[in-house]
Amino acid sequence: MRTGALRTLRLAAVVWALAALLASGQEEPAPEPVFEEAAALIAAGERDEAARVLNEFLVGRPWDVPAFHQVGAMWLLAGEPELAVPPLEGAVARAPQFVDSRLALGQALGQLGEVEDALEHLEAAAEMEPSRYEAHYLAAAVLDQAGLLPEAVEAAGRAVELAPRDPGMHRFLGRLLLRVERWPEAQAGLERALELGYREDPAIFADLGAALVGQERLEEARTAYERHLEFAPDDAETLLQLGYLDWRGEDFEASEARLERAIALDPGLRRAHHFLGLTALRRQDLDRAESAFRRALEHGEDFPEAWLNLGKIALRRGDAEEAARLLETAIRHAPDYADAYYQLSFARRRLGDEEGAAAALERFEDLNREEGARPEPPR
Repeated sequence: MRTGALRTLRLAAVVWALAALLASGQEEPAPEPVFEEAAALIAAGERDEAARVLNEFLVGRPWDVPAFHQVGAMWLLAGEPELAVPPLEGAVARAPQFVDSRLALGQALGQLGEVEDALEHLEAAAEMEPSRYEAHYLAAAVLDQAGLLPEAVEAAGRAVELAPRDPGMHRFLGRLLLRVERWPEAQAGLERALELGYREDPAIFADLGAALVGQERLEEARTAYERHLEFAPDDAETLLQLGYLDWRGEDFEASEARLERAIALDPGLRRAHHFLGLTALRRQDLDRAESAFRRALEHGEDFPEAWLNLGKIALRRGDAEEAARLLETAIRHAPDYADAYYQLSFARRRLGDEEGAAAALERFEDLNREEGARPEPPR
């Protein structure tokens, strides 16, 4: 699965193609007609014919390193990394010091999930030209795709050190920091990107809002989300976040309006259904809350919070048996869900199962030993 970061980096191949020509010591030639022909074939969906044309072109130029690089770059731009790898490997084999070919090859291999090989080429590129940030940037994207977020953050940090005035680098690092919940650092990176003039994607304001919510700076977060809404008034996720902030501020009418709007735009946004249920719960409207939680589950049963809240509703209605079933379902989806064990202890006690109640409460206390906070008991 390719990440958005890797997809956006394909554009770098355009620059690398030209850089390869210059680095080879050759004068920049006139554009080859074969590339226009291949581009037209790719645009028409005739990938195999384009591959045939480009392969024939390379057969006639066995030592033309820039040609191999350009063909690889073209396939990267076309979103075909598997076709980009052979010509880029050819370029690297013929000219191992071609940093740009190594960068492009590392990018292509990363998109294909060949993490170790990708990093090998990117590390070599970084050693050859230590002052360039691209190798670290691409390595961060590859590591991100591989699920190695801490390592991706470290690599992105090195890229920012080498390109401190590049707003895109700060944006990239800020988003990675957001995903590892390093909220203040994420905020700093995103704000720095904006200071440096980042304007490519207004979703940066939504990311900034998330970083501020993570620090409980709710009013500042609201400002950031509303700024994003100016650019994207129909963004369901941002409406959801603003609905959540309204809920936190106990403005339930505003919260419902935002959440219903988010659901109208994206009926599958199950967290919007869930927060709509929480709003109904705060208003003591159990029927509406139950309906909202069940709609959330229609879009995926792996939603322990929804099962938990359905269990709480069953407890409020006096149906301890149904509550226990629902809370145990929440625990099946999230075995370390402390609040579910706490609520389950009440359900078990009401069923006369003192042993089960004690076991659930003990599990809750084990999970929360360091936190010291106790959830509100069911009413």
